[in-house]
Amino acid sequence: MKVGMLMVFQNFKDQITDTEAYQRDMHIADLAEPLGFDVLGAVEHHFNSYAMAPDGMQFLSYMAGRTKTIELMTGAVILPWWDSPLRVTEKMILLDHLCQGRALFGIGHGLARREYDVFGVDMGEARERFDESAEIIIQGLESGVVEADGKFYKQARTEVRPGPFASFQNRLYSVAMSSHSVPKVAAMGAVMMCFAQKPWEEMTDHFGTYRDLYKEHHNRPAPPPICVDFLCCDESGDRAQELAREHMSNYYVTVMEHYEMASNVFDNVKG
Repeated sequence: MKVGMLMVFQNFKDQITDTEAYQRDMHIADLAEPLGFDVLGAVEHHFNSYAMAPDGMQFLSYMAGRTKTIELMTGAVILPWWDSPLRVTEKMILLDHLCQGRALFGIGHGLARREYDVFGVDMGEARERFDESAEIIIQGLESGVVEADGKFYKQARTEVRPGPFASFQNRLYSVAMSSHSVPKVAAMGAVMMCFAQKPWEEMTDHFGTYRDLYKEHHNRPAPPPICVDFLCCDESGDRAQELAREHMSNYYVTVMEHYEMASNVFDNVKG
């Protein structure tokens, strides 16, 4: 089993300045490799203190020069928010060169209306945009050539330079937490990535479906999924529990606010 650290860059209730929040979290990121973590990841979110992380690939490129062995994972690149699959392909290949093959490419399609609205993208198109963009980028990462003539993305045949450092075939990850997304992730040959949003026991069927479909599509066992959850450590068990209850509860509040979970915003959204 591998253990990783996912950077969120949250400034809860703007209690400190954004500069202070970044200095705090960059210090934490610097600790990941010397403390023995296997993977350092970064989310993508925009325009809100919920997560001030507009470009995980840029952040990980910085960390590539500050680390030697730890794997660097986008957790995830939200494909519908990127106008150009070509640019994502370029940035991931460059990151892979900078870290000498330690990059892991995680992708997702996002869920926050507030972010979709600012980018001028219809959230009802999220799944279609994700599917189309993912196919273009995955092919580009392998071949070093990007071309597209789809519903949402047009791209004349273009060779990416530098070319691929190595294949991403076993370094592709995709968020999957629903009966719709799990089959797609299995078909593309990606590692299933899921976030804690309900008891893990309720995810059992999804994991089983993923394993079955992955083997059906690729004639080999599915890789272990990545499960993203919260952990609070302290020398004192009581203190750890106290900190966990405070900070995990606070984070849950920001999730409800950011994604408008208590509203009817998703009622008429396709998918």
